[in-house]
Amino acid sequence: MNIITFIPARGGSKGIKNKNILKINENPLIFYSIDISKKIKLINETYVSSDSNKILKISKDLGAKIIKRPKKISKDGSTDIEAFKHFYQNYKKKNKKKIDLIVHLRATTPFRKKKTIRKIIEIMINNKKFSSLRCFVKSSHSPFKMYTKKNNLAKPLIKSKKELHSKGRQFIEQTYNHVGYADIIRPKYTIEKNSMTGKKIFFFELDEGEYSIDIDVKKDLAKTFSFLKKNNSFNKKYTKQR
Repeated sequence: MNIITFIPARGGSKGIKNKNILKINENPLIFYSIDISKKIKLINETYVSSDSNKILKISKDLGAKIIKRPKKISKDGSTDIEAFKHFYQNYKKKNKKKIDLIVHLRATTPFRKKKTIRKIIEIMINNKKFSSLRCFVKSSHSPFKMYTKKNNLAKPLIKSKKELHSKGRQFIEQTYNHVGYADIIRPKYTIEKNSMTGKKIFFFELDEGEYSIDIDVKKDLAKTFSFLKKNNSFNKKYTKQR
């Protein structure tokens, strides 16, 4: 089975400049996604896609294969599917073979466990009816209690005859947030159908002990460094691995 990791990492980040190669524990942020991918035997190859030559050079030095992404699909308004289709089409053309599963690792989510990544890959290997897998955590705030604002008018985000926005938490269905820990997609049911998920998404809930953060703005960096101070295992594992 041909299983490939794909790490999209464009150069133009707004919230934090050059965030994908920002130093975390003396390693560029993208190092952590490349490193864990290379340590999992189920994964055949690790690719980084970027419009930035600097990111591509660093990724290559870290042992990843690289693909230059066109600027036209590397803008603020560009979508994930554009980057995935560009990679997928170029991979098939160059390698003359298909990809069975793509493991989507975001460079901005550095802390993962090998056993968890192995587990979700095995789930997709053994459950071929699913088009993709996504990771979730319980929502701390229910969308049933959220409102939108138009001028001075408040409107429930989710309309319901039962007025769930005014009911106690015990009467409201538990909701979950999709997090950037890792996604897995089966290309023939997703990319080839112009979709990132397809019609059947496997629900994988992360254990409470897992830590998932998407580093996007400066306050996320503060959370990251706070986590590292409290977790010596991550400090010992990653510091100066290069």
